[in-house]
Amino acid sequence: MFLSRLFHKKNKKKWEEDVAKYEQARYATLETENSERTLHLTEPENAAGYVVDLCEQMIDVSKNIEGIRQEYQMVTSYLTDIQIIEELTEAERTPIEACAQHVSQLEKQRSEFLKIEHKLSDTQYGQMQQEEAKLPGVIRRLKENENYLDKIKKDLAYLEGEKLQWSMLRTESLHTQNIMRKASCVLLSIFTIAFVLALVGSWYFHVEAQLPITIGCFVAAIIGVFVFIRYQEATKNIRKADINKNHAISLENHVKIRFVNMKNAVDYTCEKYHVHNANELQALYEQYQSEAKEKEQFRKTNDELEYYSKSLIHYLSKQKMYDAKVWIQHADAIIDSRELVELKHNLIERRQHLRGRIESALQSIEIMKKDAMKQAQYMDDNGLQLQKIIQKIDQMNQY
Repeated sequence: MFLSRLFHKKNKKKWEEDVAKYEQARYATLETENSERTLHLTEPENAAGYVVDLCEQMIDVSKNIEGIRQEYQMVTSYLTDIQIIEELTEAERTPIEACAQHVSQLEKQRSEFLKIEHKLSDTQYGQMQQEEAKLPGVIRRLKENENYLDKIKKDLAYLEGEKLQWSMLRTESLHTQNIMRKASCVLLSIFTIAFVLALVGSWYFHVEAQLPITIGCFVAAIIGVFVFIRYQEATKNIRKADINKNHAISLENHVKIRFVNMKNAVDYTCEKYHVHNANELQALYEQYQSEAKEKEQFRKTNDELEYYSKSLIHYLSKQKMYDAKVWIQHADAIIDSRELVELKHNLIERRQHLRGRIESALQSIEIMKKDAMKQAQYMDDNGLQLQKIIQKIDQMNQY
């Protein structure tokens, strides 16, 4: 707002622009003084062209003066408003200061809220707001599903271990069968050779072979029974391993179906809310609740700020102030006399500077006007028209 710009304590850029405009006007004045030295102004045609340039410059400067005067009048009006505030009676000041106090505090609260960096995007916040009533149940079911999914994973790991255990038992049993089969073949060969040797010895050498043959048969029978028992045990283990492994595979297939269904349900919920697990969704929901409370507080603050702002404008308008609305942004100056004095000081400095610019511009116009009238004697019949133009320029620059 304009008053905010005027009240700025050190507006260096604007000050430099004003100085530049003043220098331009002064430069134009000096140029008119130097032009006589280079132009042959005694000739009517040259004099007329020179005077036309002077008139155009005076009109441009006059228009600039008009803008400066408007700003000067505005500054004066704001100084008048400050004077009104300074001269308020106790009865008039009390409600105005009370409203200004509220406006100042609420504006600070509002500014603090706007500085807060919100983690939720507008899309996330809108989604949470739409499903706020459902979210506690969604979070609870998601946690239950994740826990059940963990149990299923443990069951799958257990069944996989069972499959491996029965596979190892079957492999070991097959290996035992193979060993027993080879052992039976070797023992049979050894017994046969020993039996033949015993018979040959008894026939040809007349050696008594009945006892060795009996012992050999007995040993062969014991070993054969042992091999046969081990072979049968291995066969039973193979059959048992196949049955149990097939049962584990069947259970694993059922568990995998439940795992897939539960995994799809968990993934759908996570993708819907753009999270990875229930803990993230819980944190997201808590963040939403926090931001919702902040936004509700912000809404209440805005409502109160609007109420007290309207009240302040109402009380100030009753004092016939030039611009009551601008004091919403400068409520601190109403309740703090030091702030008000600083604003007044800045406005006074600004008005003095504007007055200096107006006076400088009027001086440059006066110099150009005298120079133009000096050339009227060389302009033949155009002198009267020049006087009318100068009169209009004077009218433009009257207060």
